[in-house]
Amino acid sequence: MTLPPVQKSAALASTLPGSTAPKSAALTLTEQTLAEQTLAEQVPLLSKRLLIVVLAAGGSQRFEGIKLAQLVPSLSATGISEQAIISTHVERLQRLDCQDLDLERQDTPSLQYASLLVILGAHQPILQPLLAELHSRKPFDILVNPQWQTGLASSVSLAASYAKEQGFDAMLLTLADQVALSAEDYRQLILMWHKTGKEVAAHYLDDVGVPAIFNASTLPQFTHLSGDRGAKSILKQQAQRGALVAITLPRAAIDIDTQADLASWLALKE
Repeated sequence: MTLPPVQKSAALASTLPGSTAPKSAALTLTEQTLAEQTLAEQVPLLSKRLLIVVLAAGGSQRFEGIKLAQLVPSLSATGISEQAIISTHVERLQRLDCQDLDLERQDTPSLQYASLLVILGAHQPILQPLLAELHSRKPFDILVNPQWQTGLASSVSLAASYAKEQGFDAMLLTLADQVALSAEDYRQLILMWHKTGKEVAAHYLDDVGVPAIFNASTLPQFTHLSGDRGAKSILKQQAQRGALVAITLPRAAIDIDTQADLASWLALKE
């Protein structure tokens, strides 16, 4: 994946409200933070490897159906067509190393590798075939979480273990049902990580959350999560120690949990 030089972002960078760290700590590495960085974090960002993870293993009980298989309008090279929610999300992430990252620039620094990993679970027999065409165009890895019923934490832990085993320097966590986010939103997160080397998270609804990028030194913390606890507790810890940059992404607040959520979002798009 090739990334252009970072421009000054208009997005808000901040620590969590009420954090004990000063606002400047969210943007400037303190002496203490520098001392705590691992050797992996000190590797020049131009040679780092980023794993982009799609979390799509849930049973979608509240939806009363397979929500990620629902068809939604999708913009492609041939125009607007209908595509499954999960396919739309994966294709959006695949575009990150194409038009959205301005590859034609001659002064573009680059990441050595950026790979995509999709975590499936409850509806794997239905969802995996929906990804076949995208996979044939640009292969990516798929893992099936056999413990998806235990909650989101099992998928996050599986992704973190994969990232560690494969030697990735950071992991971008994304949720397949955050349907309103654009490739540009994910691009902002990657560029800020590329610029600062710090962990980066979306800020919405007065809090931080996913999508978020975690450095390799943080990945062992995911093994302590359980149930439906995601990454929020880890993000809050990082914010309190001044090791997190937050970017305002209000569209991250839109996700699909119920049939009514989907109907409301589709109505807004009309």
